[in-house]
Amino acid sequence: MKRILLAFILSVFIYPNTSSAQIGDQSPELQQIITSAGNFLSKNDYDNAAAMYMQAIRMAPDNVALRRDLAYTYFLKKDFESAKQTIEPVLNSAAADEQTFQIAAVIEQANGNITKAKKIVSSGLDKYPNSGVLYNTKGNLLIADAKSNNTALKEWNNGIKKDPYYPTNYYNAAKALYQNNDFMWAVIYAEIFINLEPYTAKTVDMKKMLLDGYKKIFSQTEDKSLPGFNGENSSKKESRNFASAYKKAINTNISTISDGFTVDNLTMLRTRFLVYWNSNFARTYPQSLFTYQTKIIKNGHFNAYNQWLFGAVESSQNFAAWSNQFKEAIRNFEMWKKDNPYLPNLADEKPELK
Repeated sequence: MKRILLAFILSVFIYPNTSSAQIGDQSPELQQIITSAGNFLSKNDYDNAAAMYMQAIRMAPDNVALRRDLAYTYFLKKDFESAKQTIEPVLNSAAADEQTFQIAAVIEQANGNITKAKKIVSSGLDKYPNSGVLYNTKGNLLIADAKSNNTALKEWNNGIKKDPYYPTNYYNAAKALYQNNDFMWAVIYAEIFINLEPYTAKTVDMKKMLLDGYKKIFSQTEDKSLPGFNGENSSKKESRNFASAYKKAINTNISTISDGFTVDNLTMLRTRFLVYWNSNFARTYPQSLFTYQTKIIKNGHFNAYNQWLFGAVESSQNFAAWSNQFKEAIRNFEMWKKDNPYLPNLADEKPELK
């Protein structure tokens, strides 16, 4: 059981796998040592990485990042006692930053001390109440110690509210929402994550879930209720919220996929969805993702954007053929995206969690 728990911790832990120590103002010798440590760490050579970090700490004993990196190296090595001894002096000092609380918590979690790990994260959030990193860690602790994902999902969603630029909360929330059959919010959060973190292994995971999520949405959109007769309203009162507006915008344009679920049809659906949304709901229910999608359309890159999102997942062979035919379109989109990154908004609509 402990081995399974550790595997989960390692899969959700987001501490960087290269050195985070600030080396800009350090001596060339120290910079070289830190770089070497990071290189060893990236190759899973934990013994040499630890030796390099210890040498660097002797040269810069007050550098918090170096001690954090050494603790993280011990953590990866599964030497949790050394990891704990390394991080605790920093944790108990005024110099403790968000990542100090994060790594201290996951070290305790790896040791099976869930209660202490939760206390560390709570202390971190007292000091850094807007930390997306710590809300993510809190959610990870809760889901590892619960029968459902509801409490963890609330913390990831709180992290999104407090720190909308931090991507990992979107990733974890999207997966939890998908598991809960809330496919609308799952695809919204998945696409936001893809835009915030576009080139990692988790991005590929989210692209697959994004496509599957859309398929699930379409399987749920069939409305079997009859409209009112002779001008009367149906017995079922129409709700007025973000979810109902989203469903209406989808249902109004669902004919675009009547002849099959392809990237081209999905692009057409998403285009018509945005036209309808912007005409009817954009002011009432702000969502920066839809604003960004509209901006992409206006700049002529929406087809390339949707191919980038769905193409390789839907059919790697078709995507390869499309990419070969439209090389300039891809290049132009990537250049535009680099100059126009997606920026979340604190005012964005969020899921209504129970």
